[in-house]
Amino acid sequence: MRRCIATFLACAAVARLALADLPETDSPLANPPASPAPSAAPASAAPPAKPKSTHATATAQSQAQLQAALDQLTQTNHELLDLLKKQQAVLEDMQFDRRLQSRQIEALEERLEEALTDKRDLQKKVDHLEVQASEHSTPPPTAVAPPTETGPNRGPIPAAPTVTEATTPVTPTPPPNPALANPPPAPESYLPPPAADGPPGTLTWHRLFTLKGDDNRQTDIFLVRGKNWRVLWHNQDKPGKLYQNTSALFISAFPRDDTIPQKVCSKLGTGSDSAELLGPGNYYLKIEASGGSWEVAVEDYR
Repeated sequence: MRRCIATFLACAAVARLALADLPETDSPLANPPASPAPSAAPASAAPPAKPKSTHATATAQSQAQLQAALDQLTQTNHELLDLLKKQQAVLEDMQFDRRLQSRQIEALEERLEEALTDKRDLQKKVDHLEVQASEHSTPPPTAVAPPTETGPNRGPIPAAPTVTEATTPVTPTPPPNPALANPPPAPESYLPPPAADGPPGTLTWHRLFTLKGDDNRQTDIFLVRGKNWRVLWHNQDKPGKLYQNTSALFISAFPRDDTIPQKVCSKLGTGSDSAELLGPGNYYLKIEASGGSWEVAVEDYR
């Protein structure tokens, strides 16, 4: 029994010494086997690279869209600038036309004043000549000696002189000219009458409205349905030779919500005409007149 216990203890001591002599690296406890977690970590860490690439792509797309928007805005600004330049040129032309019209009107007014002054001077001369003619046409009275009378104790007795007045010849006055005394009345309208409606399915001119006046006016907005429309106008001087070619009429057509006009009429003196424009749309007329009367009609071709 003792021998067995001694043998067991000896074997245990030998085993303990053998374990003590082994290196630590060879111990399974010192260096446990590598767990699979570290190898799995890189595999799980790889996907986060994709969000970075997606964010960069979104940033590039945003920058591209922003650049495109800036380019479009720049192009729009250039177009607006060109449009403003065109409108400025049109406004300058309008201002030049207005100045020219003002000068023409001033020249006409000066001519009218000069004509009136000449008329007054001529009337004074006529009155003076009439006075002189009336003074020279009436001769002074002449004395006629009557026959002498004689008495028994005295010589001839002169009779009292008699005074006779010279009679001036009477010139018959011609009858007044009825054409000058009563000039023909002005017609109700100088414009042609509206056209009659044609057969169904045909296009004709439909009169929208007619205006008359002798001063400046701006019409209300009217609707044109056809592809074409026209303005009929007539300008009339005041009666009398002194007022001949002294009236002025200027008409412009404006589309609604637009400041660029379309020229319709520019007339000095009496006359009639028409101007055809393109439709459809909403329009209004601006009429400027002086020194006479005018008449305007608007027709739609539909």
